[in-house]
Amino acid sequence: MINLLKIECITLIALGMLLGACQKSEISAPPTPVNVPQTIPASTSILQPQSQKKSGKVIGQAIDCDHDGQDNDFRVDYDDDGIPDDCIIGENTNVQNFYDISMKFLEQLTQGCEESTKTDGNITYVVCMIDDQPVKASEFLTDLGDGLSIWFEEGQVKAVQRSHNGEIFFFDNRQLTMKFENYGAEIRDNFSNEERNESEELAQTAYQRIFQVFDIR
Repeated sequence: MINLLKIECITLIALGMLLGACQKSEISAPPTPVNVPQTIPASTSILQPQSQKKSGKVIGQAIDCDHDGQDNDFRVDYDDDGIPDDCIIGENTNVQNFYDISMKFLEQLTQGCEESTKTDGNITYVVCMIDDQPVKASEFLTDLGDGLSIWFEEGQVKAVQRSHNGEIFFFDNRQLTMKFENYGAEIRDNFSNEERNESEELAQTAYQRIFQVFDIR
């Protein structure tokens, strides 16, 4: 009987120690972490996907913005107020990106224009108008697609593109300012007098044939 009581006492003591250890473990255990959503820093809201590029137009000829002695930098107007908002440094600029910016500007010139098409023999003529003013005119071989496209800004030629080789010339106040070659792979802003005269004459005569077809004066 005495031995049985001793066994029961030992068992009770052991149970008491086990319960005490469990309670101590529960008290000392660290709280379970709670996942709190992190807010995105405000500064990241200004980041835009690569596909969303600023569009603007080049103002004037190439100049030396970074004072490296080379006139290979370009002033860009993003808000169309005639005042440069940025200067793209030549040696640090990806030419293809600059080409994309320039082409985006031409797209904006023709946004919402009303297009008319006429075909005469093997040549197709296209003109696009906004408020009865031409913003783009094109002529090309109907079957091959080779030809010219001319963009206008405020009644003056802004750009001329030769579709067969990807050359595109940009003008400011009827003066040649730059030329993209090989579909935007290269850019030039220095020209001989012969090159300049030929390009500027092209800009002032090419569209006249198209205007005659549509009787635009």
